[in-house]
Amino acid sequence: MNESNRVLCVCDSASLREQLAAPLERAYPQVAVHTAAGFDAAIDYIERGNVDCVVSDHETLARSPAIMQAIRERYPDLTLLTVSEYDADGGSGTAIAEVVDFVDEMNDPGSDEAFAGRVATSVARDPSDAAPPGGPRPEDIVRDVKQGLVDASSPMEIQQAVCDQLTLGGRYTFAWIGEYDTGEQQVVPWVTGSAVDDWPVSETFSVGTGTPETLVERVLRKRRTEVVQDLPAYSGTVPWKEAAVDRGCTATALAPLAIEDELYGVLGVYTDARDGFDEMERSAFEEMAEDVSNVLHAMALQGRIEQQDRALRRYERLVETVGDGMYALDDEGHFMTVNNGLLEMTGYSREGLLGEHISIVMDDEAVEAGRSEIRALLAADDDNTSVEMDLYTKDGRVIPSENQIALLEDEGEFHGTVGVVRDITERKRRERELERQNERLEAFAEIVSHDLRNPLSVAQGYLDLAVETDETDQLDHVVGALDRMEDIIGDVLALARHGQTVTETEPTDLTATVEEAWGNVSTDGASLSVDDLGTAAADRSRVLRMLENLFRNAVEHGSPKTGPSSDGDEDHDEAALTVRAGLLMGDRQTEQAAGSPDGTQPVGFFIADDGTGIPENIRENAFESSFTTSEDGLGLGLWVVREVASAHGWTVTARESESGGARFEFSGVEFPETE
Repeated sequence: MNESNRVLCVCDSASLREQLAAPLERAYPQVAVHTAAGFDAAIDYIERGNVDCVVSDHETLARSPAIMQAIRERYPDLTLLTVSEYDADGGSGTAIAEVVDFVDEMNDPGSDEAFAGRVATSVARDPSDAAPPGGPRPEDIVRDVKQGLVDASSPMEIQQAVCDQLTLGGRYTFAWIGEYDTGEQQVVPWVTGSAVDDWPVSETFSVGTGTPETLVERVLRKRRTEVVQDLPAYSGTVPWKEAAVDRGCTATALAPLAIEDELYGVLGVYTDARDGFDEMERSAFEEMAEDVSNVLHAMALQGRIEQQDRALRRYERLVETVGDGMYALDDEGHFMTVNNGLLEMTGYSREGLLGEHISIVMDDEAVEAGRSEIRALLAADDDNTSVEMDLYTKDGRVIPSENQIALLEDEGEFHGTVGVVRDITERKRRERELERQNERLEAFAEIVSHDLRNPLSVAQGYLDLAVETDETDQLDHVVGALDRMEDIIGDVLALARHGQTVTETEPTDLTATVEEAWGNVSTDGASLSVDDLGTAAADRSRVLRMLENLFRNAVEHGSPKTGPSSDGDEDHDEAALTVRAGLLMGDRQTEQAAGSPDGTQPVGFFIADDGTGIPENIRENAFESSFTTSEDGLGLGLWVVREVASAHGWTVTARESESGGARFEFSGVEFPETE
């Protein structure tokens, strides 16, 4: 008993209303007691309030029996009590009775049977059965079945609510429910009544077998109730017809259990009444079948919801454990859902992304590209597509990514998108490496077909001339051609050996490496100035080969003034070439020494000279292999320089030095000592 318990006293007499209410209010203050006079006031209060019990007196009930009867019919679960004063030899008193049912006046047609049925079902009812006993009237059966179906959520509970109620107290001989199995095309009885235990209920009933139509098939096909009033004389196929006739059954009724397009099965009942089923019984039976259909439909929907919930939980676990980033956006591009993978990729918290526009992790170009793809999907009626884009993290890093985009639509209406973002940094690295390999292969073919063929032809021509003239002077030209071929082969070998991606580095003294490379090259009087370059993470042997090519290129192509001597005998340098190596500091692209107050930290190094420099129209393509095919070009050396730098993840750029010569800047270099 709690504060929500409310009792309504309905009496014509105001004094009696107070007399009934006063003891409750004194003894049970937690019970709220209310009073009402007459039918309209009682019904109005019940509909507005939370009433648990209605109490009335015998005189009010005698004058207005419709009050209690209406309450019972509208609210079958509500407790109804009536009090009646009496006088006896032993003294006077008050009787308290519970109203369980209303029947017509005794001796009226049907009233005696209704009264007898009420008493019989009260006697026959299992004491453990929570359902209230009912009478044989159709409305009684419908009421009892409805009450039992309120909380039914399993076949056993439906059995108790329907089949057991239909056969309880001898109402009907037998009742059953059959499930329609669409796959097997048959009706399978899975609920049986309790009145007769020895019916052969293990039988199943085929549907659509091509044989003459059965009663079950007709009910399912037409989706309407079928009644056989004279079962023994019926010539069609009826479930358990022989068993039913043997047990004295005179009629049967079958109703479809269906909601809209969903067909669940049939409800059947057998009676031994002499006149079979009347119209009221048929109407009540159809109402019960509709109630059962609603319960089965609700159970099916609940099962689907639970299945979807389980699937959703599995998908959620999958989404949260997958390594790729996943998200859902609304139709305006705001995050509705993000998984742990996307949070780990971007560095944002879940709260930091939810509700934000996707532009928080993409630039304007990627956002517009995504919109274009979505428009294309909608126009083409496709489901998904993929785009490559850069993903921007919270700390400013850029991750090359592939975004798989799918539409969220409901009945043709666009509601947003879902996406899977995958980090393709490694794939991009492999693609770049493959491009470099293809470029090297093409260059190798060009070298064999042109660069090596030219000096080879020169050597062959001068050698033939020497043989014909028997003079050795021509052999100097042969030696020069062979030297040129040797240089080309050396560059090609360097490219083949050192152009691959560097996977392991070691701390490398850049100053010592620069000086060693300078010592390995014929400098023809040129000089080197080296700042303190510190230690970089690099593959020393590859960097050494790169610097040798760079210095050789500077000496061969960048000497400031090269020409004939005054006597015209030989070439000589009128001005010596100076080469300088220094650090790049911060973001500035100028020649600065380590420790310069203008810089913040070393980000790379440069090699500059004061020679003739590289024409501006050549600088942009100075590192391309196509320049190796020109006799006046820069040679394969700069191509090797670029390949070795790229293998380290560095970027090399050709510029003009402050003195007008050539300057090569290497950025993206790691300096472990300064980190």
